[in-house]
Parts: sequence; structure tokens; C-alpha cells
Amino acid sequence: MKMDVDVTEMLEEFMGSALVTWVHLFEGIVDEEENGSLSQEYMEVNFNSQNAVRQYLKLTNGVYLNEVMRIIDPNPKAEQIYHNVGDDKILRVQNFSILNRHLRSYYQENLQQLVLMPLPNVAVLGRDPLTGAVLSFEKRKTFLSNYY
Repeated sequence: MKMDVDVTEMLEEFMGSALVTWVHLFEGIVDEEENGSLSQEYMEVNFNSQNAVRQYLKLTNGVYLNEVMRIIDPNPKAEQIYHNVGDDKILRVQNFSILNRHLRSYYQENLQQLVLMPLPNVAVLGRDPLTGAVLSFEKRKTFLSNYY
């Protein structure tokens, strides 16, 4: 039960972070029929942890974030985003790899800046998206010691 509370707390903290809030600004622009609404259910007063996990996993399949990146830079390299990811870890890794390449390319070609800091490990995000979120969670050491 302690782990469930920690996961719920972690998801609430992550979904309320500045980055997720910023990504939600693109929701009206991204085709909602294809990706579904991400933020509407988070604004409800009664937070449902099952719903939080489902929405978090939808956010972490790489599709929505790639669509946001394509709004920012509509001229990406011709790479196919895998929309029907489901539980397929390989497709999730592929989507995050595409996103990483697109980010690097955008910074180098459009902003004329070299990305020096390491981007998130797509293998970790693809294999276990919840563990990937721990990287931004304040109490990550406590969580990881209880989780693993």
C-alpha cells in the first residue's frame, strides 16, 4: 500500500510540474481525436489514481510529445511516429528516439545551439515509463528503495 501512495504522489507531482503544464498548452492544437484529452481529467476535484496512471501512460507513449514537437518544428526528418503503441515497449522506445532526434535537430539547425546535456534515456522510458518519471521526483531515492 505504501508503494501505491508513493506512486500516486509521484504522479500528482509530475502531472502538476511546469513541463507537463506547458505541454498541455498545445492540447487544443494537437488533433484530440487521435490523441485524446490529457488535461481535462487532471483538473477534476476528485483525483483518481487509476485514471492518473492511464493518462500518464498516454502522455508517455511518445505520440503526443512528438505531435507537440511537430507543432514547434513542422519540418522534421521523415520519420514515422508509431500511434498504436499500446504496451509495446519497442514502439515506445522508437517514439522517444524520434523525439530525441527531432529535439537535437531543432536545436542545431534552427537555434544554432548544440545540446550538451544528456537527453532522457529512451530505453528506461520505453521499458518502464513510471520509473522514468522518478528522475523528476523529489523523493526518488526513497521511492526507488521501496519500489525495487
